[in-house]
Amino acid sequence: MSKESMSRSSTNKNVWYKKNLNDKNDTMTLAPYEFHQEDGRRDLAEMIILHEYPISMVEHIGFRKYSKTLQPGFKVPSRNTTRKDIMKRYELEKENVATLLRKAKGKIALTTDMWTADNQRKGYMAVTSHFIDNTWKLQSRIIRFLYVPAPHTAEVLADALKESIQSWNLDLRLSSITVDNCSTNDAMMEILKGVFPYGSLLLRGDFFHMRCCAHILNLIVQDGLSAVVSNGVQRIRDSVVFWTASDKRVQRFEQVAKQITPECSRKLALDCKTRWNSTYEMLSIATSYKEVFVVLSARNNLYKNPPTPEDWEKVEKICEHLEVFSKTTLNFSGTNYPTANLYFPKICALRIAISGWLLSPHDYVRKMADIMLQKYNKYWASVNGLMGVATILDPRYKMALIRFYFAKIFDEHDFEIEISRISDLLRRLVDEYGSKMGKTQGSSNQQAFDLGSSSKSNEETFMQEFAEFLQQDKDSNCGEFKDDEYAKLVGELEEGFETCDIDSGTSGLCTE
Repeated sequence: MSKESMSRSSTNKNVWYKKNLNDKNDTMTLAPYEFHQEDGRRDLAEMIILHEYPISMVEHIGFRKYSKTLQPGFKVPSRNTTRKDIMKRYELEKENVATLLRKAKGKIALTTDMWTADNQRKGYMAVTSHFIDNTWKLQSRIIRFLYVPAPHTAEVLADALKESIQSWNLDLRLSSITVDNCSTNDAMMEILKGVFPYGSLLLRGDFFHMRCCAHILNLIVQDGLSAVVSNGVQRIRDSVVFWTASDKRVQRFEQVAKQITPECSRKLALDCKTRWNSTYEMLSIATSYKEVFVVLSARNNLYKNPPTPEDWEKVEKICEHLEVFSKTTLNFSGTNYPTANLYFPKICALRIAISGWLLSPHDYVRKMADIMLQKYNKYWASVNGLMGVATILDPRYKMALIRFYFAKIFDEHDFEIEISRISDLLRRLVDEYGSKMGKTQGSSNQQAFDLGSSSKSNEETFMQEFAEFLQQDKDSNCGEFKDDEYAKLVGELEEGFETCDIDSGTSGLCTE
């Protein structure tokens, strides 16, 4: 290598290497290649962010030696320089998100939750924005993750969330804020509702405070479980803890499991008590190994207080019923696609399923259903209007699915009240959005709303009933659909169902 080449390499402008394709020893020969120190620092910062490496790794002797081997011209930056590079990348990404938010023409919805760091016992508030961009794609971006000092009162949380919203200049663009269901959050939202300009909120704040559907599902199931099988669940939980406490016990459990239940391959999983779906997973896995637990209880004196036969019987039967909740929770948790149009039919199907469980021959199932129905009615006795509107805007459903489910849930008097409530809300929304777009949308203009027939449902149990309902709708709407169009819609309806078997003849919610 010439002195000139050595000089350029040391200044990090160029280095020379090229792989010998025909060399079995995988050696390199010198060849022109451009290298930039700034690009290397940028990629190093990105690597630390992506994989959550400690910043101190840049000072590790092994890392510096490894970097030198890969690229002799790269000068590994110090810890302070790397920290600055990371913050520079943060500011760049923050500006990208700000640009995306500015370009979005619609309103911005927020979700917020408190996170706790186990190793620090500190509380952090996560704030996520949700909006439709100019290409009509659903976008979600975390805009704040901040430490909130104790005590976490409604006033403290409201101040933290208000500061987060104002720091992004979203004061006038909010549509709703979704939070978990607790008294502190209720008080926080009441405080915030009086902070932001009254006229800027959607329908003057009628839907400013939204409750998390997944959290409501969690409350419903937790109450039902604790009422009928709390002791049995705890014994199963203790058994899972015992047989996963050490590698030796895990190995012993798996050895016996291979002999008794060779068809089962899932590993035992311990639940998180505050997340019912993890409890459901723990129970469903454990029940597949119930014979293994029985055998091991006779072989290991340290394994005490195993689940009783009655525990297994109850848990197995209840898990059959809770499958409908598990599938619904998964649907509600989708982040890469809009799910508002799914809420209404699934929430209604849950209501019908729970009501069916009241007829179960098992008293503990009836008791669980009664407790669940009380909690359901507390939050969803009157279906949230926006869920109904989202269903109407789904071209597969429109108003027909609203009428179909309301007829099953409400009596004749309440049916008319609920239908009018949803229809009036839709008109109010059209009026509000129309006025902001500079267009006149009179609520009496029936052409603004096609509240006609629907095409597709999600529940196997109601497939034939809904198809007949559509036929009646078609006949009463004076040929709103042509025969071939209607046949196509019903065909789509029939193809969209999956069978879901539930005890006592009541079908639960099936998902596509």
